[in-house]
Amino acid sequence: MKSMAKSAAKRAEDLLWKIAESDEVEIETRRGPKAPAHRVTIWIVPTEDGVYVRSYKGKRGRWYQEAMANPLVTIRLGRRKVTARAEPEKNPLVIRAVNAAYRKKYGERWPDDTQAMLKRSLLPTTLRLTPI
Repeated sequence: MKSMAKSAAKRAEDLLWKIAESDEVEIETRRGPKAPAHRVTIWIVPTEDGVYVRSYKGKRGRWYQEAMANPLVTIRLGRRKVTARAEPEKNPLVIRAVNAAYRKKYGERWPDDTQAMLKRSLLPTTLRLTPI
């Protein structure tokens, strides 16, 4: 039984990494477990340390506020989806790596939007996604 749970967790992790290769994904959040779900399109980046998202609207972003209130989120790409725990990333070295990942993945095609994602005021909204 234990190996089945492990394999399900491994599949979820693999799928999250695969989804993170896409330019845009949807994040589904809820203020609480029984609250209505909301979806919004966001950018997602993989790094050596994990898969990360950041709020373009900073701490006022609805999805960010809901993820902070209820860290269980769903990342969707078409019909594929992964439930994950969204946890604030505090390590400055990891946040720097996330910045580099945003530059590399989005900088050439969307330079202005990418620069906006790197503003110092947004860095505290960097969340690590851990599949469940």
